[in-house]
Amino acid sequence: MTPDVNVLVAAYRPDHPHHLPARAWLDDAVVQAANGRTSLMLLGMVVTGLIRITTHPKIFQQTDPLQDVTDFVDSLLSCPSVQFQSQGTTWPNLRQVCLEQQVSGNLVTDAWIASTVMQSGETLCTFDRDFLRLLPSSQLLLLKP
Repeated sequence: MTPDVNVLVAAYRPDHPHHLPARAWLDDAVVQAANGRTSLMLLGMVVTGLIRITTHPKIFQQTDPLQDVTDFVDSLLSCPSVQFQSQGTTWPNLRQVCLEQQVSGNLVTDAWIASTVMQSGETLCTFDRDFLRLLPSSQLLLLKP
């Protein structure tokens, strides 16, 4: 499993309207990974998005200190079986998704995440319904807000 940016932001920020379902999913995913029942992978692009959003004063009036956000990521990565995957070699998959779905603009980042998920064989956990068109249902867990 791998969380999308919106799930990590919601899990991290107690004031987020989707905090409870996101945090419950993340806590359970960490336990499942620690018990060897599933993997939990943090994508580099997703971690970058978490840092960008939670420290951006135009998104949150009360931004999070960078140290706190990086400590949150580090705490997840210190859990057994939680992995970090950097960009890797996703260009062929990204190219295919962009062309097949005629992706442009803001969906390009989602297409990159979807391409990485497909290449890694993981399942994406998200609130974002745009992934319904980018990922097969077998690789998508759509949380309800």
